Amino acid sequence: MTAASTALPIKQVALTFLLLSALKYLLIPTYRSTDFDVHRNWLAITHHLPLSEWYFDDVDGGTVHTLDYPPLFAFFESFLSNNYITKALLCNGWLDERCLELLPDVDNEPSDNCIKFHRCTVILSDVVLFIGAYFASTSIGVVLRDNNRPHNTLLTFLLIVTNPGLIMLDHVHFQYNGMMLGILLCSIACMIRGTNHTMENDTTEQLGEEKSETKTCQSHQLWELGGAATFAALLAMKHLYLTLAPLYLFYLLRHHCFIVKKEISYKNYNNRKEKHQGEMKFCFSWKRFVILAVVTLVCFVGPFIPFLMQSNPIGQLEQMLKRLFPFGRGLVHDYWAANVWALYLFASRVATVAFRRAPIRDDIRSLVQPFIPFPEPTPGLVAIILLLGLVPTMIYPWRVGTSSLKRWWQLNSFIPAMFFVHGVVFSSFSAFMLGFHVHEKAIMTAIIPLTLLATTSCYSARLFIRTSYLGIFALLPLLFRTEELLLKVALYVPWLSGAIFTLESVVPKAKGNETLLTLFDYIAFFIMTCLLLFMEVIHPIVFLPSGRFEFLPLMATSVACGIGLLYCWMESSVIMI
Repeated sequence: MTAASTALPIKQVALTFLLLSALKYLLIPTYRSTDFDVHRNWLAITHHLPLSEWYFDDVDGGTVHTLDYPPLFAFFESFLSNNYITKALLCNGWLDERCLELLPDVDNEPSDNCIKFHRCTVILSDVVLFIGAYFASTSIGVVLRDNNRPHNTLLTFLLIVTNPGLIMLDHVHFQYNGMMLGILLCSIACMIRGTNHTMENDTTEQLGEEKSETKTCQSHQLWELGGAATFAALLAMKHLYLTLAPLYLFYLLRHHCFIVKKEISYKNYNNRKEKHQGEMKFCFSWKRFVILAVVTLVCFVGPFIPFLMQSNPIGQLEQMLKRLFPFGRGLVHDYWAANVWALYLFASRVATVAFRRAPIRDDIRSLVQPFIPFPEPTPGLVAIILLLGLVPTMIYPWRVGTSSLKRWWQLNSFIPAMFFVHGVVFSSFSAFMLGFHVHEKAIMTAIIPLTLLATTSCYSARLFIRTSYLGIFALLPLLFRTEELLLKVALYVPWLSGAIFTLESVVPKAKGNETLLTLFDYIAFFIMTCLLLFMEVIHPIVFLPSGRFEFLPLMATSVACGIGLLYCWMESSVIMI
């Protein structure tokens, strides 16, 4: 693989962006969820109200679409509602004043131009996704090229920017997930570059003789500082990425803040002094630690400072925390995300029905009654379970940082940069499977980083394909109208088919006749086909007219995909470890 093969021509990237933007523009008239009303109200809040009221306003109780993202995203909304272009559109009458008015939920129907304006902000924000995809795919390509490992940079880039899950979530359903994931990809790319540029070999004096041979490359430190700063800024935009913090913390603490030093001793043999290298020792660098802490805190705390400078800083912080962590919403979202808790609730309902109908003695029934249905875990218990699920991302980053500093990875096929990406995938998977009140879109935080490794091995490609077809299929019920059926199929099936076909042709296989798809995948495809027919044909005809089993398709989809994603989660942990 040549150096040129890891680079992407800027003209091709720009052309891809223009073509996809044209496609996204055609999706403007399609279905939009209440998330559109949420973001429209956030624009109105940041346009009309002083900063001190941003996290307090609810239109006198007339809206549930209150601001519940961290401050940096609030400033992003403020930029969208107060920039020169927006003001010009308001002045010339193209954009109506009502589009940025504080409206109650019962009277917030937007105009066509208002819809176009909001949709176009999402399309333009995808520039960040393209930058992140370009930076990350080329960065991992450089690392793999230097280690004589296969990688297809162009295919990786295209699989990210054309992902149908992002298109459906952002440009139909309406959100800004692409921009967030673009920032995450930039952070991952910096960490990859930092790992690849580690070139440090320090020696210290011993036995009274001072001799130091130091070869230091500062570039890897700067890359890692950039990765930490970008991740801190991402946290200040969306707090749900907090579950990646243990991975960053333990990896940077070991890999960035420690310096490897070799003890040098000299012994006389036949009147000749010979140098002997002793064991490697790790020395904690307070200088690096302080610089890392300052950079991270500035990027994370900085957006909070304007709110803390208001007349009631404690009240601002308390109100912000209430909005960011609304534990009163319940264990699961109304739309069951396909995770462990969906399986738990499904088992609870099955157990409840079985308990009511089973011929059980009264004394046994009285003993079991308090546990049927199953008790709902508290937010604290869920947090503990999630923390336990993230323990591998605390232990193994430390070990990988050690092996990277000692350069043990040069003796085998292990590459620290690939581990970090797998760590991001596993952490995101753990948060999705175990988190409290998780939204269905959170699976994209695992799918997009996993794309970076899809062309590196048969195992990674297989995990990417499975996570993609299960995770994206679980998003299809979001577009529940009959009008979007053809759109869902047209986005999902061709992309998945193209991904499988291209990966089959470029991914190296241990055996000549080995294929990416196994019996597990064919069974999964059959089940998903039956589910799609039930959701779109059988249920609307047989059950929906009478109002029976209204949420059965959603429950069936979440449970079926949840079982498959549970397997993928376990598989991702095995690959990471």
